[in-house]
Amino acid sequence: MKRIHSNTESHNNRRGIAVLWLVIWGSLFLTFFCVVLDISNLWQAQVELNKALDAAALAAVKEWGASGSTLTETPRNSGVTYAAANTVLGDPVVLDPNYDPVIVSSPNLNPNQNASCDGNLVFGRIEIPTVMVAPPFTFEAGLSTNVIPAVRAQATVEVQGFCSALFGFSLLKVSASSTAYYDPLTGEVALVTIETYNCP
Repeated sequence: MKRIHSNTESHNNRRGIAVLWLVIWGSLFLTFFCVVLDISNLWQAQVELNKALDAAALAAVKEWGASGSTLTETPRNSGVTYAAANTVLGDPVVLDPNYDPVIVSSPNLNPNQNASCDGNLVFGRIEIPTVMVAPPFTFEAGLSTNVIPAVRAQATVEVQGFCSALFGFSLLKVSASSTAYYDPLTGEVALVTIETYNCP
């Protein structure tokens, strides 16, 4: 009887190459999957943060404009409450009211009780939107008269990336801002595009 010799060494080499290709392509696929997942996670966080800041700015400016007062503590608290009612990837949006109880009435000092120009809620004014004054507008945090009330809500939140631990980088950050104004003639509020942001 004649024996047929099989080449088992050649068969084992092919199996080793297949494992190598699986490791290479699996790693590339996992990396691609992580990048796509993190980008979609950041996009969702950006959309949710924009909505939260829109709600905060609209609520704060409505409260401030409707009161007819120069005091801003209650409207700031209203904006903080509306922001907290929204979430970014399941976590509530926490804003600092940025409140300074001292009103400095001298021109352009601090008539709107802002503790900082970089705070989460900055109260200010814009020119009245008309046919002659078209968007985008200039936000003035130091003005107190001859223009209409406006509130700028701005925040940066940290977002935990899906694969950040896998690749060794830390939290990602998403930033957004939103500005709303109150029309004293109609009592309506609206979001507005701001081109220039001035804060003394």
